[in-house]
Amino acid sequence: MQNAATQHSDQTLKLDFPSDNLSVRQALGKVLSLTLSADEKSVVEIVLAEVLNNIVEHAYQEDPTGQIDLSVEQSDAGLRVLVQDEGRPLPEDLTNKPVDYDLNCDSSDFPEGGFGWLLVRELTQELQYERRDGRNILSFRIRKPAEEQA
Repeated sequence: MQNAATQHSDQTLKLDFPSDNLSVRQALGKVLSLTLSADEKSVVEIVLAEVLNNIVEHAYQEDPTGQIDLSVEQSDAGLRVLVQDEGRPLPEDLTNKPVDYDLNCDSSDFPEGGFGWLLVRELTQELQYERRDGRNILSFRIRKPAEEQA
């Protein structure tokens, strides 16, 4: 992975990396190497894998020359995540569009899209997206389980 990783403090990790699958996996590994509980790691892995893989697949359409900027800030309450890229914008209202599909069918017949964002919406708080100056800016918070908060 050709990226710049900066650990600004014990509580902030900043990564800049190319939009390819290997770099995404390596970036995810660096985030998961932070001091997190097992529950936090599970949620972080699901959410960040979905968000970052969507950037690779949809925003940059598998073009590895795109760049992804990821910032993760830890606090006693959990993680604050900021993801930025210059790929195609998210479809309008995707971050809060209801997912209403008939799941009583073969899994190969599931409609494309929406399920990952359903998980992202369910597992995060303060989910915000904006398109500004040609950049996608997605931020959210992953709360620490109540029993783990200081």
